Order: sequence, then structure tokens, then C-alpha cells
Amino acid sequence: MNNGRDYFEILSKHRLNKALPTFDSEEKEQVKLSRDEKLRRLASELVDNYFHANATVPLKLHGLTIRLRPLSYDPIALYSIMVRHIYGLVPSGYSVIDVGAHIGIFSLFACLSNAKQVFAFEPERRNFSLLIQNIRTNHREGTVHAFNLGVWSKDTRKILFSSRASAFHTFFPSRYHVGETESVACKEVNSILDEINGPIFLKVDAEGAEYEIVTSISNENIQKIEKIELEYHIGNHALKPLLPILVQFIESNAFSIRFRKDAHIISATRSRET
Repeated sequence: MNNGRDYFEILSKHRLNKALPTFDSEEKEQVKLSRDEKLRRLASELVDNYFHANATVPLKLHGLTIRLRPLSYDPIALYSIMVRHIYGLVPSGYSVIDVGAHIGIFSLFACLSNAKQVFAFEPERRNFSLLIQNIRTNHREGTVHAFNLGVWSKDTRKILFSSRASAFHTFFPSRYHVGETESVACKEVNSILDEINGPIFLKVDAEGAEYEIVTSISNENIQKIEKIELEYHIGNHALKPLLPILVQFIESNAFSIRFRKDAHIISATRSRET
């Protein structure tokens, strides 16, 4: 007796045999050439799409010129940060630490709010290259300080799993990960905070590294942080148990927490006694 899989295989073959016409040898050769031509055209189109996906164009918004890749995730990031304000607004005079700075959209957006200074960390080399271009294009070298580094609980090197998209590069790949890997240098979060005076706005989009980064902040340094905007990730099964630990850590350090309904964002503001 055939199982379900055998049944569908037999049915598929039967339908294919009924659907396929018969050809003589000359016609078969023409069909083969036609198929090869289609494959050649498809390969050419895929290569063309790859290069176009990495091509950049300038886009002007709110007085900034952002160079981005229009066929990538970049436009979505731009819309989310500068139109939807998923990370909120930076209070004037704050120092900003941008962990997972991508191509610099939030770092430059913080400049519009008169951030005192911005420290942008991006480990993925292609994003970092665009980040530098965007800083220079907008003449923000004096305010935005960019580092081709990841951030972690200690100075170390880690394997970054880069996706084929322009975002979602992570130390915690899913089982469906498709892309490259590279070894990247990471800076200890406290060594960054040690050198910055408050008030600090901490923005983190680190594709799973947020749990290690935030919960490693020392008691002294956490007191300098007034606002945290953090995207949390639970796609990797190892990360799911860490979310309540992260929330408990933030709340225990006198922050009030709000979960955004339209994004996986934790918005935390320090509660000050009146």
C-alpha cells in the first residue's frame, strides 16, 4: 500500500506525463536551447539585481541627505526611524550611544534634536562604509563618532552572521540563516560608558546581543543613562528566556518600561523622585 507521499509523487508524474507533449530530435534540441537561454537570462537578471541592490542613491529628508540602497532594507529603516519614530526623539543636549548604527540613520536623526554627541557602533563592513559616507555628506564629523565595532560585555572577537539583506546581521543566527560570516571586534559596553558623561540616550538594535550588552552595564554607568530605546529579538530559541531577565534588570534600575505595540521595542525612561 502506498503512503501519502508516494500517492502525491505518482499523481504528479501522471499529470506531468499527460501535460508534456512529445518531440522529435530536432524539436528537443530547440527546447533545450530555449531552456538554456532562459537560464542564461535568469542568471544575468540575478547578477543585475544583486548589483542594483547594492547601488546607492541620495534621499533628502528633514534637511538630511541619506545615501541608501533603494532595493534593500534601508528605505524601511529610514521610514521607521525618521517618520514612525520607533526609537522616539532624543532630548536636546543628550549624549547618544547608537549600538547597531546600520548606515547612520538614527545617529543623524539624533543630530536634528541637537544631541551633544553621538557614538555610533556598526560591525558590518558594508553598512559601516555607508555610515561613514552619510556622516561626511551631512558634515557631522564633529558630532557623530563612528566605530567599525560590535558591542559586548567584554572586549573580544565574535563571529558575525551577515544576512543577504542590508540588515539583520547577528551573532545568533536562526537555522534558516543564509549569508556570510566574518570575525568582528567587539568593544566592552562599560569601557564605552566610562568615557561619556550623562545624560545618555542608549539606543540598541543588536539582533540578539542586547541581552548581553544591557545586563552587563555597571551600577555606576547605568546611573548616567536617562533613556533606553531597545529592539528585542526572540527569533533564536536561546534568546527567548532572556527577555524577562532583561526587563527585570531595567526596571530594577529605576526605569519605567513601555512596550511598543507596533514594533518589538522596549522604551525605558528613568523614573526620578519628585
